[in-house]
Amino acid sequence: MSLADLEIHGKFGLVGLALALALLTGCQVRPLYAPDAGGVSARAQLPAIAVDEPATRQEQAFRNALMFGLRGGGEAASSLYRMNYRMTFDVQQLAIEAVTGTPTSYQVNGRIAYILEDAATGESLLVDEALATASYNRSSQNFANLRAERDAEDRVATTLASKVETRLATYFAAR
Repeated sequence: MSLADLEIHGKFGLVGLALALALLTGCQVRPLYAPDAGGVSARAQLPAIAVDEPATRQEQAFRNALMFGLRGGGEAASSLYRMNYRMTFDVQQLAIEAVTGTPTSYQVNGRIAYILEDAATGESLLVDEALATASYNRSSQNFANLRAERDAEDRVATTLASKVETRLATYFAAR
């Protein structure tokens, strides 16, 4: 490489660096729950979300975890938003014992599709979905098997609630 080539590469390198710095100055990174320029944080919007009533035990576990995440155990604000959701659960066999052909390990899959609406106008503000999984092992005890499946369902519901809460907070932070 000649001296002229080094000068050309150096100039392009400086131009590239200057361009990258110019682009980065336009970025605004702030913590998710920090207040925006108007002094309003995403955390302040979350208690104003009314969540549909549950229809199943798994939905109740999801709703309880979500409501605690949105309100932190505090009182609900007046409902400015409404969240409708549909949740499905299914169980898959993961491992089968070679000798008896009996399943020994299972995976619980949960999926939630939800819509955040403006309570006053009914306008859809956010439409999204989330997925979560948890596994459990079977034993020779029936009660232990039922309890293991229920615990796995609760873990899936709690994970889904956490994902939905984070997505709702990012929606309000980006508004």
